[in-house]
Amino acid sequence: MEKLKDIFISYKNDGEGNHFAARLCEDLKHEGYSVYFNPDEGKTGNFPERLRKAIYACKDFVCIVTRGYMDDLKENTDDVCWIRDELLCAKKYARHIVPILVNGASMPKNKLDMPENLRFFPDIDAFTFPEQYLVSPFTMLTDALISVNNGTDDYRDVQCSNILIDPEQYISQIEEQAKSGDVEAMYKAGMLFFHGIGGPRDFKKAAKWLKQVSETNHKLSVYANTLIARMYYSGSMPREEQSYEKSFEYHKKAEEDPYSAAQVAFMQRIGSGCDYDFQIIEDYYLKIIDSNDAMCKMGLADFYELHGQFQKSAKIYQALADTVPDAAYKLGMMYKNGVLTAPPMPDYRKAATYLKMASDQGNVNAAYEYAVLHFNPTGSLKKNFREARQYFEKAADAGHMEAQYILGYMYEYGHVEKNYLKAIHYFQKAVDQGHVFSGMHLAVLYQQPEIHNYQKAFQNCYFSAEHGCGLACFYLGNMYLFGCGCESDEDKAFLYYRRAAEMGIYEAKVMMREAEKLYDE
Repeated sequence: MEKLKDIFISYKNDGEGNHFAARLCEDLKHEGYSVYFNPDEGKTGNFPERLRKAIYACKDFVCIVTRGYMDDLKENTDDVCWIRDELLCAKKYARHIVPILVNGASMPKNKLDMPENLRFFPDIDAFTFPEQYLVSPFTMLTDALISVNNGTDDYRDVQCSNILIDPEQYISQIEEQAKSGDVEAMYKAGMLFFHGIGGPRDFKKAAKWLKQVSETNHKLSVYANTLIARMYYSGSMPREEQSYEKSFEYHKKAEEDPYSAAQVAFMQRIGSGCDYDFQIIEDYYLKIIDSNDAMCKMGLADFYELHGQFQKSAKIYQALADTVPDAAYKLGMMYKNGVLTAPPMPDYRKAATYLKMASDQGNVNAAYEYAVLHFNPTGSLKKNFREARQYFEKAADAGHMEAQYILGYMYEYGHVEKNYLKAIHYFQKAVDQGHVFSGMHLAVLYQQPEIHNYQKAFQNCYFSAEHGCGLACFYLGNMYLFGCGCESDEDKAFLYYRRAAEMGIYEAKVMMREAEKLYDE
């Protein structure tokens, strides 16, 4: 018995129709689509039940419309007509009907020329294909390129469209102030090079200035330590190996910064660079729970749920449910599984056993949950990033949004392997499903020199900022100020800096003052 497929190809077995359908079927299969097509179908006798089942199971109903196909549909007779029955079956089951006009065929200008039960057909948008369609050398070339041009990226290579700012001169002036011993200028220079504000990221220069600030007793040493910690975490500290331990050490020094406080809790949670300590994790998250940043609140809610404190977790999810899809989903699952009844009794080892069993049988959510248990060690389970990646990939490739986000995160920061192209691939899949924080990561990655597409960076940053991500608001302010991937707009830059500052992003306060200076001028 043939396995049911996503795409059903309907055609008239008249030479033109079946030959074109056969080529289209092979091309679709080559691109990885699941296609139902039987080239040996006689299309005589009563309409078979197997075709009804195949049409019911498909997502797309593609009909190859030749002149003969259309003539058969127009004939208003009681004779058996398989293509008519296939089309009516697709209409009955509300399948996505895609007509392809072949070799000069066209839809009737007057749909009244069609039988009454088929008059819906001419209203469907159709594709026109030449009878012979060949893959051109140019198409083969573009398929081989990593770069993609969709013809609409007007600001793709625009890094600074603000005529009031010369980025090189702007950064040079700040560096001159820093060389004179001005600690605020040192921090500002390090911050500019770390984030790539006004130019490409330069971690060597960022580390130089930030470490000098870190060694002072100045109030800015806290925020310098945060950025240094992030460099150790991502493996971008010049002449030093990637070190989660040093990252944790510097985040601890910067615990006054809400970002570092959250990162300490997160690193404790996954056992990265430190030992696991429930109380420390909770304490750090509670310090920032009043922040407006949904990411921090979701972190604490996930943490409580992971450790069986479902009532506390549910309270946070409830507050976020209207604006954060993940919170609503998790809250629904908690009710469905009865975990809000007392007392909750989680057993992580048994959970891992059964989640893996379900995952190996094709359950996408189970693959994700099993991976989480190895990414965030619980109980006596140990972290295992390789095991986690394997099962995140299973879930992500099957469309699981959270798995796509975490897999992108792993590839971006080098959990097992650092690969920016794979990170972009999975973050984009998550963004396509509405994942807010993936957009912020894409905004950063699309500003990397080897990948750059500043317009895509701007678009993804805007998406995340408008959905409540504080760091994305800061990045978007930078992009508006310098015209990175967009038309520069100092007023919008100021507004997004203010949003970010209200959510605890200290760097935004610094850049608000820069935007104000431009306004005063």
